[in-house]
Amino acid sequence: MYRTKTTLTSILTALIFGACGSGQDTVTSPSSIVHDIRISPSSSLIAGIGNTIDFTATPIDASNQVIAVPIEWSVLDPTIASIDGNGTAKGLKTGTTSVKATAGNREVSGQIEVWDPPSLDTYTSGQRYQGRNGYVEYIPGDLPLILSAPHGGDLCPDEIPDRIYGSIGRCSSTGSDTNTLPLITTIRSAFFESTGHTPHIILLRLARPKLDANREIVEAAQGNSFAENTWSEYHGFVDVAKDTISKEFGFGLYMDMHGHGHDIPRIELGYLLSKTDLQTSGLNLPHMIDKSSFKKLSEISLASAPSSTSFTDIIRGPKSLGTLLEERAIRAVPSGPDPAPVGDQKFFSGGYSTGRHGSKHGGVIDGVQFEHHYPGLRDTAGNRLSYAQDLVQILESFLGSHHGWSISNHFSEN
Repeated sequence: MYRTKTTLTSILTALIFGACGSGQDTVTSPSSIVHDIRISPSSSLIAGIGNTIDFTATPIDASNQVIAVPIEWSVLDPTIASIDGNGTAKGLKTGTTSVKATAGNREVSGQIEVWDPPSLDTYTSGQRYQGRNGYVEYIPGDLPLILSAPHGGDLCPDEIPDRIYGSIGRCSSTGSDTNTLPLITTIRSAFFESTGHTPHIILLRLARPKLDANREIVEAAQGNSFAENTWSEYHGFVDVAKDTISKEFGFGLYMDMHGHGHDIPRIELGYLLSKTDLQTSGLNLPHMIDKSSFKKLSEISLASAPSSTSFTDIIRGPKSLGTLLEERAIRAVPSGPDPAPVGDQKFFSGGYSTGRHGSKHGGVIDGVQFEHHYPGLRDTAGNRLSYAQDLVQILESFLGSHHGWSISNHFSEN
C-alpha cells in the first residue's frame, strides 16, 4: 500500500510539474518571442481615393531570424484609410495617418498619406498648375509647342530616398543640366514678348537623385510611391498639353530640354537616331523613319511634296532645326554644316521622354531632345535670353516651312 501511494503521488507530482514546465517552455522559446517587426514601406502615398497600396510586416526573434506569427493590422484614423488583414490599405479621404502592425507583444507603425489630385476638365493658358508639394509645375500655352525639363531641379525632400542605380547625380549640384529650368522659362517669356503667345511648359523641380523623369518609371522612381506619383504627374501634364494641341491644331512639336557637358559646344538634336544612323549618307530608309520621333512629320512632308522633300531634309536639310540654328551662328548637330557626330564624339540621340511623347509610336506630335551646351548659351541670363530670342524665330520658321502655319495668321483668323 505504501509503495502504491508513493508511486501515485510521484506520478501526480510529475504530471503537474511536467505540465507547468511544458507551458513555460512554449512561452520562453526564442522562436516564439517577437523581438522586433520590420514594416515596409515605412512611409507611403496613395494617390487617388479608392486606390490601394500593400504593406508587409516581418516579425523577427532576438537572433534576427524571421518567425511565423499572426500579424494584426490597424490604422490610427480609419476615416483617412482602411487596411485589411493582408496589409492592403485603401485611401478614403485626403490626409495622413499611421498604419500599425502588431505581432505578439510588439507593434510597429508606418505612415500613410492619401493624396486626391484635383480633377480638372480644362486648363487655362498662362495659369500655373502644380502637382503634390509643387514637385511638378505646368503652365499651359496656346501654341502647338511643348517644352519640358526633366532634369535641373534642386528639391531634395527627405520623404524620397536617393535612387541607387542609373544616372543619379547629387542633391548639391544640378550637374550638366544647370540652368535648364530658367532656360525654358526664358524661352516662354521671349515667345510672349515677341508674339503675345506662349508654348506649354512642364518643369520637374525634384533633383535627379530623387527622380529621373527621362526614364521609365521603374528606373526613374525605384519603387518609391512619392517619386512614382511625381513621375505620373510630370508625364500626365505632358499628355494634357499633347491632347490640347492635337485637338486644336492637328500637329505639334514636343521639345525635351537638357544640358550636356560634352567637349564640343554645340546643340545636339536627338530624333532617336543614333550616331551610326546619322553617319549614313541618306536617311531615307523605312527603318530610319519608323524609329524616329519625327515619324509623323515625315509622313506629312513626303505625302505633300514627295519629289522635293526627303527624310534627310527634315533631319538636316535647309529647313531642319539644326540648319536653322546654324544660320544664327548656333552650332548644332545634325545639320547641313554638321550632319553627324564623327569618331569618338559624344552624342545624345534622345531618351525615354522623346520616345514616349514624340510620334514614333503614333500621334500627331513630333518630338526632339535638345541637348544644350553651357558656355555662351546657358551660363548667364543674357546668353539665355539671346538664345531664346533666336529660338523663337527658328521655331516660327520651322512651323511655317513644314506645316504651312504661322502664329500671326492663326490668331488673326481666330
